[in-house]
Amino acid sequence: MLTEATQTQRQNGLWRDMLNGWASTLTEPGVDTFRAQKARADPLKIVLGVGLLGLVIGLWAVAVGPASLTTGTDAIWAGLLRVIFFTEADFFVISLVLFFVAKGFGGTGSFVQHSYLLSLVTVPLGMIVTAFLFLSNKLGLTLAAVLNPLSPIGIVSIFIILFGLYGLLLLFFALQATHEIQSSAVFYTVGAPVLGWGILRVASMFAAQEENLITTEWDFIAGQWEKGTLQELLLGHLWLVAVSVAIAVVLGVMIGVFITWPSRRPQLSHLVILVPLALFLLLWAASSGMLGEGMAVTIKDTVKGWDRSLMRVEGFFAAPLDIVGAIVSKPAAVGMIGAMFTIILYALFLTGEAAGEITLYILGIILTIPSVALFGAMIKPLGTGPFNAAFALILYAQLPIVRNTYTGIKAVAPEITEAGRGMGMTEWQLLLKVKLPMAVPVIMTGVRVAIVMLVGIASIGAYIGNDTLGKYIFEGIYRAQEKRYIAGAILVAALALTVDYFLGWLQNVLTPEGLKGRREAA
Repeated sequence: MLTEATQTQRQNGLWRDMLNGWASTLTEPGVDTFRAQKARADPLKIVLGVGLLGLVIGLWAVAVGPASLTTGTDAIWAGLLRVIFFTEADFFVISLVLFFVAKGFGGTGSFVQHSYLLSLVTVPLGMIVTAFLFLSNKLGLTLAAVLNPLSPIGIVSIFIILFGLYGLLLLFFALQATHEIQSSAVFYTVGAPVLGWGILRVASMFAAQEENLITTEWDFIAGQWEKGTLQELLLGHLWLVAVSVAIAVVLGVMIGVFITWPSRRPQLSHLVILVPLALFLLLWAASSGMLGEGMAVTIKDTVKGWDRSLMRVEGFFAAPLDIVGAIVSKPAAVGMIGAMFTIILYALFLTGEAAGEITLYILGIILTIPSVALFGAMIKPLGTGPFNAAFALILYAQLPIVRNTYTGIKAVAPEITEAGRGMGMTEWQLLLKVKLPMAVPVIMTGVRVAIVMLVGIASIGAYIGNDTLGKYIFEGIYRAQEKRYIAGAILVAALALTVDYFLGWLQNVLTPEGLKGRREAA
């Protein structure tokens, strides 16, 4: 009798501990909460908790009767046992996979602790989901209606998304508390099995020759690659961004440096600025006919010949030469734009940091202009094609580059610059040997943001006749071909992610070793 009473008390304690564990993890989410529960890990609690979830799912299956869980021929108790068994099996298989992946990333917890903390997340949330499905069935709600934001009950989709994110957050807390690993390792622990499952699922789609969005898009992209169209548009996209960024970085870093300097007065040595200014103004005046129609016609015929010669080039460098040809073919616009930027740069050189705030404000206004509107506004002075697109992209890239250059240089400690001056360094030496090297990580962050942003905006350049990946998007819209504009969106997004990853690696390479050590220590 004493043994039976002890066993009953232990079972009651197990259920009480499980309920308390579910309540604490749901209402007090955090790594510390899961760490406190780790000491209460018990294999029996895991089996009972997951078995209870299986029972709830089985009762829902009996009440609703989904084809995936019921056969219609078994007795109720047999169906319940089968659902409970598969729930237990699925849980432990998934838990085992996550356990070994976590161990690969340096996890230190035991399998019992790992499974118990996962059950504290899976069991209560699984019961809530099952209850929601039961109520939805009784109310006649379909998943399509719930997830449709335009339906009367579409607001529920917001809560579903938040609930899913909350469950994912609890899963991260559980893994981090179990194995005492960093947040990045937790992300990889969850992401690696999901990625593996995704690859296997996609492979099974192609093996079974399924007709769905993934296989349709893959066939379309593969077909475009075989035709050579995708390579042509991809190169055009990359070269347009590369040429624009090369000019934008030089211009943006110069502006960012100028607005960190103190104001200065004009000096006789500054007359050298008149040389490029005079050349640009002369080019503009001669091309626009102000120095005679004969000279304007001669220049026009000459640049047209150069443009045609550059357009005949084929291969890898065809796209950048097209951009050069488009710029060369409009000497009047080149002269006016060159003169305008020369005056702006000299004005910023004189005013220095007094113009910093207004400069960043103006660049912020430029960034708010819709890209289609800016491309359209530039058609009259610059025409259609690469010149128009490159000019717009250069303008859009200025804010992140200028702002980060300004911020990075201003963030250099005054003690460091004073030490450089004490060593006899001039202002130019301080800039080139101290300030800019220390500001490289911040500047590269701005360049990285600008490039990724331009990868997306460059796709809209197809609207004014540029051969970019955006051509798929606009042609798909015009032709009402879903696979075409979805493929364009996928390719642009994939290109942006690839470029961002490469720039992250490049930023790490360009960061001085001393700054890397300080950043890791911080």
